[in-house]
Amino acid sequence: MKNPEEYELVPTEGDAGKRPVDESEGEGSPKEPKPKDEGKREQWDNRIQFFLTLIGYAIGLGSVWRFPYLVARNGGFPFILLYVIMLFVIGVPLFYLEVTLGQSTSKGPIAVWSKVAPSLTGIGVAMTVVNVYIILYYTVIIGWIDLYLVSSFSSPLPWAECFGCVVTSNASDQQACLSRLGLGTSPGSMLQEFYSCWNDSTKYYWYNTALGASGSIGAAGEFNWKVFLSIFITYLVIYLCIFRGLAWAGKVIYVTATLPLLVLLCLFFRAVTLPGAASGLKCMVMPDEGTVMRKMQDPQMWLEASTQVFFALGLAMGPLIGLSSHSTRSRHVLRDAILVGVILLVVSLFSAIVVFSVVGFKAQLMNVDSCELVKAQGTGMIFVVLTEALNHMPGAPFWSVLFFFMLLLLGVDSQLGSVYTLVTILADWKPLAKVHTEYIAGFICTGLFLCTVPFTFGNGVYLFDLFDRFAATLPLLLIGLFEFVAVAWVFGVGRFFVDVAEPINRWLKYLWVVLWTVVNPLTMAAIVIGSIVVESLDPLTYKLFRNGQEASEEYPYWAAFLGAVIVFSSVLAIPLYMIVRLLVVPKARADAIRFLLCEGTPARELVESGKALCFRGTKDEAKEALIQNN
Repeated sequence: MKNPEEYELVPTEGDAGKRPVDESEGEGSPKEPKPKDEGKREQWDNRIQFFLTLIGYAIGLGSVWRFPYLVARNGGFPFILLYVIMLFVIGVPLFYLEVTLGQSTSKGPIAVWSKVAPSLTGIGVAMTVVNVYIILYYTVIIGWIDLYLVSSFSSPLPWAECFGCVVTSNASDQQACLSRLGLGTSPGSMLQEFYSCWNDSTKYYWYNTALGASGSIGAAGEFNWKVFLSIFITYLVIYLCIFRGLAWAGKVIYVTATLPLLVLLCLFFRAVTLPGAASGLKCMVMPDEGTVMRKMQDPQMWLEASTQVFFALGLAMGPLIGLSSHSTRSRHVLRDAILVGVILLVVSLFSAIVVFSVVGFKAQLMNVDSCELVKAQGTGMIFVVLTEALNHMPGAPFWSVLFFFMLLLLGVDSQLGSVYTLVTILADWKPLAKVHTEYIAGFICTGLFLCTVPFTFGNGVYLFDLFDRFAATLPLLLIGLFEFVAVAWVFGVGRFFVDVAEPINRWLKYLWVVLWTVVNPLTMAAIVIGSIVVESLDPLTYKLFRNGQEASEEYPYWAAFLGAVIVFSSVLAIPLYMIVRLLVVPKARADAIRFLLCEGTPARELVESGKALCFRGTKDEAKEALIQNN
């Protein structure tokens, strides 16, 4: 893919494995034609800045908030083991694929697929839709973090109090507070609310004070102006970081990508030295007997491990392609992909160790089993369990400010890449090619902010859970599946290594061919099918907070329908775009027929190359095209 011309659905007869030749150069000439937009597209200042951008985008809230929560829900060690497998079998190969495509074409996630396989341009559209969904609810988390960060500048911490009284385990303090407030003769509902707060002040603060949560997803509740203002400030910060393009965003990356890791290291050493930390870590690394095999047979855990890899690395969302399109071609993409995967794994494990250590500390304070306390938590784990532990640390406000400041940097860093990718997509659109970046960025940030307003009401936390459940799971796997199919079976994996990728080791190329063409597509298809079956059999439930207690309730029909819309509104773009193009473009229909008949296509090339590998005596040109070439 060294020239900007559009490739059709399949290579033409006899061209499989050959690099497209520009008219201005002789056939086989190594000279590369310059892309027509070269010199206009902004570039990262240097390779270190681009690498830190990849690190900052990959290591976000998913590593600190989502990963420990999923580890806790799926039995600890079995999930970690499966996560490591999926990270290096599916995650790193797809990461390498997306970064290579972005660098080679200097195009955003929609335009790049029009170069690879025009009939599958819907992949880029689906990526963009999923990216928007994830930006919406991801920014809501950052808004919540803003609230907690501001509240941390007080002593005692506000979630350590109930009705102005500092919560302790002493019964006499509880009675003294009741007397001071005059609640001894109050109606039962007021007493129930007081006891609910006193028994678990962090949970009460999370649902009642911070979120103002309503009793169900169907009850909108009151408008929460604090969350509204926090989300507005978040988008304002994002806009100020990107409105001047890479010139400013690149400088911000140096801080947002490195400082959170230093803060996490400080929290790590503090957490592992807490009393009871060992019991929490035991729940993480030593599962109950028989748990490993039982969990490994659970399709839901395979889905959550896979989607966590996609969510953490930012795969199938578009930002990797968009950010890479601003980088010059590098011969170190594969090394960078592996290094990012290793750093992500280390940071995720460090975050899990911090969380489980703090959970063990809280379990000791409450005199309960650490593993049972871990299993009872949901998406608000860092806002409920960790804040409770912070209450009992010496210098609690300091550690609270440090912790939420780290989360804020991680969240903003990832959002910079996601939002700037939308800017890149619109900038690639010819009618907006001459519009200044600050106007495009302002339009995008304003639109996204308005779309997050529903999350600022009392049922916002339940809408958040709905988006987290449906936007960041099946759509990511389905898009990733189509990416592998587009590159390996439509464009041609041999053609990819000739035209697009940097030269790599021959045996590593063999491994990549096997993973991209067979292992990854089949694995992802099996996970998707198994997960759909499980979801269809189990009722769709969510956690809610009602009358001072957490409970579970089935989603109403309209919420389940909204979840289906979230899934299908993204992935349906792929087949719909293909169908429209087949109806409109005659050559696309002819190419599709030839593809199905395997005439001069990457599929035929792959079969013949497999024969060449198994029978070395076979003299076949396709062997050179896929394996021996380059």
